Amino acid sequence: MEKIISTSYGGANSKVGDLLVNRLLPNRYVDAVGPFVFLDHLYPTNVKPAKPKAPNGDFAHPHRGIATFSYLFSGSLEHFDSYGHHGIVEAGGAQWMKAGNGVIHDEHNSPAFQEKGGELHGLQFWINLPAENKAELPDYLAVQANDIPEVELPEEAGTLRVVIGSFGDNNSPVKTYSPQFLYHIKLNAKSTFVLKAKPGMEYAAFVPNEAVKINNDPFAKSEFISFGADGDEITLSNPGITVADVIIFGGEYYTEPIIAEGPFVMNTRQEIGEAYRDFHLGKYGTIDYTKRSKNKH
Repeated sequence: MEKIISTSYGGANSKVGDLLVNRLLPNRYVDAVGPFVFLDHLYPTNVKPAKPKAPNGDFAHPHRGIATFSYLFSGSLEHFDSYGHHGIVEAGGAQWMKAGNGVIHDEHNSPAFQEKGGELHGLQFWINLPAENKAELPDYLAVQANDIPEVELPEEAGTLRVVIGSFGDNNSPVKTYSPQFLYHIKLNAKSTFVLKAKPGMEYAAFVPNEAVKINNDPFAKSEFISFGADGDEITLSNPGITVADVIIFGGEYYTEPIIAEGPFVMNTRQEIGEAYRDFHLGKYGTIDYTKRSKNKH
């Protein structure tokens, strides 16, 4: 039985620095999908070749209580944070950072990408942490494209990248603190794949560009789709003549209270106040842009 599509949402444009993004989650229909409480789609953006600029902290900002996750379709991102982590990932890779009890981070185009230019296109998710993990120290992982397992789909329908979680015997290197998943499915032209949904998990889909039919309904160009609890199949079809992308994500229901304000996601209003207080007291530290430590895997 196919899972019923409960909502679809086209998003709302928002500026993040100089970049234009489509803000898709939370929205007026859905607050969260499993532990995923935020999704921005960075539209494909042409970056002109230029002399690389050293980061100056203009775009540095704090987080607490979540893990941030940036996934790149194209381009290259460099990460710094106030806990001393540094990393660069290319197209097909991702930056995962556990904010834990508070950190300041900065993401920007890598020096090599600034110099050569090209298309920058990606997603940023916020993944809510269980209450006990919100108090832990920050952590970071640079996930390169070849770190992500890729599964061939039946009948040459395409491939499935296990970006977060597991699929069969394939496991992502990304750390998780509750059952969750994020799959990047690349559907070949005129192909269909049926994803079996697990019970007790929330599911959503995102279609970045080319049209994809989901349970026979067409979606395209930065659309978010959520599913009801019933059913155990999601049918994905590509009616086009080029490869089409679709992101499927979700996880176990988050049962603790969710209080979100600004860059912080906590469980009570008091904790939100403490997050702001600790940030203004300087407890999140500062970023040392001169210290490029080894990536932590």
